[in-house]
Amino acid sequence: MARRGHSRADRNGDDLNMAVRRFDPRRIKRHHSYTVDEAARTIGATRGTVRRWLDNDLPAIRDRRPFLILGEDLANYMARRARPKIACPPGTCYCVKCHQARQPAGNIAEFVPINAHSGNLRALCPDCGYLMHRRTSFSQLEAIRGILDVAVMERQPRLNDGG
Repeated sequence: MARRGHSRADRNGDDLNMAVRRFDPRRIKRHHSYTVDEAARTIGATRGTVRRWLDNDLPAIRDRRPFLILGEDLANYMARRARPKIACPPGTCYCVKCHQARQPAGNIAEFVPINAHSGNLRALCPDCGYLMHRRTSFSQLEAIRGILDVAVMERQPRLNDGG
């Protein structure tokens, strides 16, 4: 019986559309050595993930148990695995489904303010029709309006805005 908005497949990890985890390499101390468990807890991964990395080129001191992973080696391994960020040129938004920066369909977008300084530019992807996003500031909005037809939406009240 599924409860609290999650299906049984989601709770068991059987869902094929699971999100790709991003681990935090900034928490690694380069002059520290880690066991598999410590490395996993430090970066927010599971022990199984770190063990798979050990099988796939992550250097470790393996002459005795527990294996020790040098912080420098772990940081370098994670830097090699990291995908580069995709820069969105002016007038484009990022489509999460296509994994590309694309010009919005019909050159139409809407700007939804988030706070006094910035907001979220939303548009439809011309290829797949899904919603695309781009965080931008009010100061950049005029330059974007020269490229796209931008409708500024009213800021929606947040839950903590109420009195």
